[in-house]
Amino acid sequence: MIIQKDFPLSQILWYEIGGKAQYLLEVEKAEDVEEALDFVEKNKIQRVLVVGLGSNIIITDDYFQGAVIRIVQHQSCHSRERGRPHEVHSALVVNPLGTIKGEFITVFAGTTLDNLITFSLVNNLTGLEWAGGLPGTVGAGIRGNVGAFGKEIKDNLFSVDVIKRKNKGYIHKTLKKSDLHFSYRNSLVKENKNLIIISATFKLQPANPQTLALVEKIYKTNINYREKHHPLEYPTCGSVFKNISESDHVQKIISIWPDVKELVNTKWHGKVSMGYIIGRLGFSGYRIGNMQVSQKHNNFIVNLGAGKARDVITIIKKIQNKVHETFGFLPEVEVEIVK
Repeated sequence: MIIQKDFPLSQILWYEIGGKAQYLLEVEKAEDVEEALDFVEKNKIQRVLVVGLGSNIIITDDYFQGAVIRIVQHQSCHSRERGRPHEVHSALVVNPLGTIKGEFITVFAGTTLDNLITFSLVNNLTGLEWAGGLPGTVGAGIRGNVGAFGKEIKDNLFSVDVIKRKNKGYIHKTLKKSDLHFSYRNSLVKENKNLIIISATFKLQPANPQTLALVEKIYKTNINYREKHHPLEYPTCGSVFKNISESDHVQKIISIWPDVKELVNTKWHGKVSMGYIIGRLGFSGYRIGNMQVSQKHNNFIVNLGAGKARDVITIIKKIQNKVHETFGFLPEVEVEIVK
């Protein structure tokens, strides 16, 4: 574990936004998490925030009085690098903390999603290729039930090992998928701040050479899709809002915009794209300070340089108010906002 005091969080979060943290505790292996929690208890630290790469989080510019525990495997501890994945079959995919037993693969929570995917592919296991190019770590992805192209990380998850913080000390637990109460971009771990994912086990599908070649192509295609359609040239926090999935809200939108019904049925997997809504409501390119709604993908708000958390939060509230005014409900944010 590495301890840093009064650390500027803008240096490690993808958004390049965030004030200083009283303590940054950098964790690179499972044992470090226990050491970090021992440090928290010994120093009577009341506020604790656990992050991975920080690719879907907004932390205000205020001083964070407490400890930020950053769980990121050493080979993933690069600066943001826009999330560019490793090539399949590169030397970096050999994960020293990953184990394979038949169709089950277990990795440390700080492993990046792309390293997990490439690690599985070189061992002829498939099922996670849909996540190609998604930034973030395994632990954070499970916590927020990350998804894309109609798939979610829960689909292949078997179990997780967690540490549960208590008033004094902590305990280790293994939770099955059914214990995690997954929902759209949510899980028990996200709801219970005392749970910290240490490792995860996935049940994947063995593949023959022909299938593996097809899957690798899908994986690379998904990476290329993100590079083409997402504003990776700027610091972002990923998708700001959850797509509209509640059936009553979807029907309300269709009743006001009947032309979107076909898109709901054929393209958006039964949901309504928030990027589409934001653009249609006139927010594409909308800017406050150095924060701007991306014209490349309207559900991203990009940092044009030295952006402030207060400005992106103001943009989020303006979009929410306009959606409420138009459809009668507030869209949920997907990004975690830490005040």
